[in-house]
Amino acid sequence: MSNVDQKIENAANKIERAANKAWKKRSFRIVSKSISAAAEIGLMIGAAHLSEKGYKSAATCLFGLGAVGLVCDLLFNRK
Repeated sequence: MSNVDQKIENAANKIERAANKAWKKRSFRIVSKSISAAAEIGLMIGAAHLSEKGYKSAATCLFGLGAVGLVCDLLFNRK
């Protein structure tokens, strides 16, 4: 393994350890889930604006992505 590959691997390991440590904190979980939900709701709001301007197919796609993401968050991220 080259020196660059080793540095990248070490950095990835540090990030993974930090993320795992942070995820154990309740406040971090609440903030990260809130940001995720806000982004998905933003997609749905953006879809409404696109629909008003006549971009129906793009609006449908955005709304679908936002809705599926929100449902997945609610169903699978209960901890």
